[in-house]
Amino acid sequence: MSRRRRRPRALPTPGLPPGTLSVDPEAGPTRIRAFGFSPEGFEELPSADRAALTRLAEKWPIIWVDVEGLGDAAALTMIADHFGLHPLAMEDVVDTSQRAKVEPYGEITFIVMPMPRSGDEFNTEQLSLFLGRQWVVTFQESSPGDCLGGIRDRIRFGRGRVRRSPAAYLAYALIDAVIDGYFPIVEQLGDRLDALEHRVLERPDHRQIVDMRVIKRQLARLRRAIWPMRDAATTMISLDTVFAPELRLFIRDAHDHVVRLMDIIETDRAMASDLIEIHLSAISARQSEVNKFLTIIATIFLPLSWIAGIYGMNFEFMPELHWAFGYPMALLMMAAFAAGLLIYFYRKGWLAPSGFGSLKEERHADGPRGAPPKEASALGAPTGGDRPSPPQHPVRDAPRNAPLE
Repeated sequence: MSRRRRRPRALPTPGLPPGTLSVDPEAGPTRIRAFGFSPEGFEELPSADRAALTRLAEKWPIIWVDVEGLGDAAALTMIADHFGLHPLAMEDVVDTSQRAKVEPYGEITFIVMPMPRSGDEFNTEQLSLFLGRQWVVTFQESSPGDCLGGIRDRIRFGRGRVRRSPAAYLAYALIDAVIDGYFPIVEQLGDRLDALEHRVLERPDHRQIVDMRVIKRQLARLRRAIWPMRDAATTMISLDTVFAPELRLFIRDAHDHVVRLMDIIETDRAMASDLIEIHLSAISARQSEVNKFLTIIATIFLPLSWIAGIYGMNFEFMPELHWAFGYPMALLMMAAFAAGLLIYFYRKGWLAPSGFGSLKEERHADGPRGAPPKEASALGAPTGGDRPSPPQHPVRDAPRNAPLE
C-alpha cells in the first residue's frame, strides 16, 4: 500500500531572515549522486562528497550532481558553497511548495519544475535545477519513482546527444523528461473519464459522483502544476545568453508540449463538468420514470377501488347483491376499466420509455469523442471502405513529435 503523501508547506517558516536554509524535519535523508561525462566516456559516483566533486569537475568537461532528499542541511550547504548557489535560491529548494519558474542569478540559472511521481494517485515533487557553464545541479525530494531514469541511461550508454552537448542541453533534456512524464498521467485520466462516461450513460448510480469528484480533483492538481510551466518555458526561450539559438529550438518544442498538455487538461475538465450534469440529469430522469410508473399504477387502481368500494358496502337493497352474476360482472367491470385506461395511456404515449436511453443511442450513433458525424457522407465525404478511421480524441490522440535524443 502506497504511503499517503503529506501536503507541502504552503508558506516559508515565518520569523526567519531571507535566505535561511530551513530544512523540513520530516524530509528524507540526503544522497549525492554525480555524473561526469564527455563524448568519449562517463563516470558515475553513487555517493559523492566535496573532494569527489572537485576531482570529477577536473576530470570531465560536464558534470551533473543529482541530490536526492532534502533532510541534511549540512550536505545542502556544502553543495551550495561548492557551486556558489544563491541563498535565496536554496531557500526555495527546501520550500517544496514553489510553482514552476525560471530565475537568473548572475551566471547561474535557477529553474523549478514540479515533477510527476508514479503511484495510484497523481502526486508531484519539486525538481530544483541549477545551470552553470559546465555543470548542472538538481535537487529532488526523494529518488524512487522519478522520471529522470532515461537521462541517466542516455549518459551511461552514450545514446542521443547528451554526452556530445554542453550543460545547457543536459538541463533542457531534464526539463523535457519532466514535461513528457505528464503525458501518460493525462492519458490515463482521459481513459478513466471515457470509461466513466460509458457507465453514466449505461447505468447511472450515486456512487459514480465520487469517481467524478476524484477525477476533477486530479485534473485541477494537474492544471495547477502545468499552468506555470508554460510561462517558465517562455522565459527559457528568451534567455539568449544561456541557451544557444539551436538549443532554443528544442525549448520551443518543450513549450509546445506544455501547451498541448494544457489543451488536453482543459478539454477533460470541461468533459468532467458536463459529465456531472449528465449524471444528475440521468438520476432525475430515472426517478421521473419510477414516479410515472407508480402514478400509472395508482391511476389504474383508482376506478377499481371505486367499484370495489361500492359493492363492498353490502346494503340490503342493492340490485346486484343477490344476483348470481353480480360477482363476475364486478370483476368484468374492473378488467374493462383497467384495459381501457391502459389503451388510453398507450395511445397518449405515456407508456413508452422516455428516460435517458436517447442520449445513449446518440452516443453510439455518433461514435467516440472526436469522430465525425454519420451525416458527413451526405456532404461528399468518403463512405464505406474508403472512409478514413476517425481519431479517438481531437487533442489527446494527436500525433506527437518524435522523442528527442
